[in-house]
Amino acid sequence: MKSLRGLLAAVLLAGFPLLVLAFVGGIVALEVLALRHNVFAAVKLGIITVPVGWILLKTLLTVERVTDDDVPGVQVTPESQPALWALVRELAAEAGTRPPDEIYLDPDVNAAVTERTSWLGLRVLRRRMIIGVPLIMGLRQDQFRAVLAHELGHYGNKDTRFSALTYRGRKSIARVVNGLNREGYFERFVGWLFKQYAKLYFVVSLSVCRAQELAADAVSARLAGTDAATSALREIEALAVTWRFFMNNYAAIGWDAGYLPDRFGEGYRALLTDPIRAEQMEEMRRNPAEDETSRWDTHPATRDRVATLEAGARIPVRSGGERPATELLTGAEKMLDEALFTVFSEEALAMRRTDWQSLVAIGRRHAAAEAAAEILGERTLDMALDLLDAGRHEELADPGAEPPAGAGPRARREFAAVSVRGRLAMVVHAALTDVGAGRWSLSWSGPAPFTLDGPWEEQLAPALDKATAAESDTAPLRALLTAAGVPAGYRPSRTLVRS
Repeated sequence: MKSLRGLLAAVLLAGFPLLVLAFVGGIVALEVLALRHNVFAAVKLGIITVPVGWILLKTLLTVERVTDDDVPGVQVTPESQPALWALVRELAAEAGTRPPDEIYLDPDVNAAVTERTSWLGLRVLRRRMIIGVPLIMGLRQDQFRAVLAHELGHYGNKDTRFSALTYRGRKSIARVVNGLNREGYFERFVGWLFKQYAKLYFVVSLSVCRAQELAADAVSARLAGTDAATSALREIEALAVTWRFFMNNYAAIGWDAGYLPDRFGEGYRALLTDPIRAEQMEEMRRNPAEDETSRWDTHPATRDRVATLEAGARIPVRSGGERPATELLTGAEKMLDEALFTVFSEEALAMRRTDWQSLVAIGRRHAAAEAAAEILGERTLDMALDLLDAGRHEELADPGAEPPAGAGPRARREFAAVSVRGRLAMVVHAALTDVGAGRWSLSWSGPAPFTLDGPWEEQLAPALDKATAAESDTAPLRALLTAAGVPAGYRPSRTLVRS
C-alpha cells in the first residue's frame, strides 16, 4: 500500500506539467480556430484565455530550484566536532546507510536530513544533516541518539531522494492555484479544476510523508530503544514550547530598546536548569498538549507516533544514555549563538549586545517608560495625582474599561480604581527607575521582579492602594516619590521612549 501511494504521488506530480501544457495547448488551439473564422471573436477570446495561459506557462517554467545558499546554521566538520560526527557515522552504519557529507547546526528545536540529487532523484550528489542546537542542549544522549537514528532512517528508506522534487512540485501547484484566484468565469473554472488536482496530490503525497515518518520512527526505536524514541518525541514538544518562550520572553525583552543578549546559549541553559521551569517542563512531558492534526500535516500526531512505537516490540535502551547530549558537542552554548546569528535579520544584527541582567533592566525600563508616556499623555505625574484627588479616576483608567450603565459617580470611581491601580503603578515604576531608586531584576522562574531601595519597598503598595481608592489619598505616594528623588512635574524620560 505504501509503495502504491508513493507511485501515485509520483504519477500525479509528473502529470501536473502535462496538465498545464494541455491547457496551454488547448488555449492556443482555440485562438487559432477563432482567428480562422472571426478576428474580432478571437480578440475577445484572447482577452479571457491568454492571461490564464500565461499564468500556467510562467508557473511551469519558474519551478524553484534548490541551491547551496539556502542552508541555515553553521557547518561543522569532523575536526571541529569529532564526537558528534562519530555518533552520526556509527548510527549510519547501524542503519545500513551512507552518512551525511555535511552537518549543520541551526537554532531550531528540530533535526532534518536532505539530499541534493539530479536526474529526478536517481543520482545523489550530496547528503546534508541539520541539527538544532536547542535540541542538543535539552536532550539526554539516548534521546539524541533516537533523533539522529530517525533522520538517518529517512536516508535508509530513500525518503529524501524525491523530497526536493516533491516540495517544488507542491509549491508549483500552489502557485498556479493562487495565481488563478481571479474574477471571471473562465479563470474561476480553471482555478477550481487545478484546486481539485492540488487537493488530490497533497492528500496522496502527505499520506506518503506520514508513512515515511512512522518508518523512520521504527528505525529510531531499533537503534536507540523504544523508551528513548518515545521519550524523545515527548521531550521535543516540551523543548519547542520552552524555546519559543525563551526567545519571546527573554531573548527579545530588550528588542524595542535596541538590545539583544550577548550570550543566548548561557541564558537558554539557565532557563532549562531553573527548578521552577524544570517542573513546568516535567508537567508538559506528563500531560502533553492535545495536538490536532489535519489531513495537510506532513507528520502524524505525536500521540499517534508514540502509540505506534509502544504497540510494537519493546527494544531496550542502551546503557550510558542518561548523560546530557551536550557532552557530544564542543561548546554548545557558543554554537547556539553562532547558529542564531546566521538567521538573524539585518535589524537584529545591528542591535547592541549586553549581559542578561542588564538586558532585563534595560528592556523592562524601556517598556515601563513607553507605557507611562501613553498613560500620562501630556500630563505630568503630579497632574495625574491631582486628577485622583479630584475624584476623576476615569480619566486615567483603561479606555476600554466601560462602567455599568447607570452607575453613579462613586460606583464609577470604584469600577475605574482597579484599572487605575495597575496603570499608575507603571508610571510610578518608570519614575522610580529614572531616579535610580528602583530596578527590575533577572528571574528565570517568572516575570522580572521590581525592587525598591530601603523602606520604600514596603511603602509603595499601600501608597498606591490609597491613591487609587474611590476616596483617594495621594499624600503617602507623593511623600514617597519626593523622598526617592522624583522631581516635581515628572514625565517619562524621552530617551527611554521610541521617537
